[in-house]
Amino acid sequence: MAEPVTKDDLNAAVERLIELTKDDLNAAVERLIDLMQASSARIDQRFDDITARFDNLAARVDRHGAFINTGGRWTAKMNGWAESVDSALEEKDRQIADLSERLRRLEEDRK
Repeated sequence: MAEPVTKDDLNAAVERLIELTKDDLNAAVERLIDLMQASSARIDQRFDDITARFDNLAARVDRHGAFINTGGRWTAKMNGWAESVDSALEEKDRQIADLSERLRRLEEDRK
């Protein structure tokens, strides 16, 4: 027949169970810390990748902005030049028309 379990036996079993639980808990905490560190490293890497992509995008947008700005200034200059040429051509047309009219009148007066 089995020996009866004493209070000391129960206390020893409970203490052993507590020790095993502490070991398991410590192991679980260590695994959790390792997992968190690995996740943190992966997240940091992802943010570094995203930051690099945003830096490339910002450089491209800056370059396009410079092109647009330069194009706008060039267009404004070309509009100014075109208007001055149009004014000069209009003045020449007016002078030619005046000369033609004067020539026509002179020829009529000679007849």
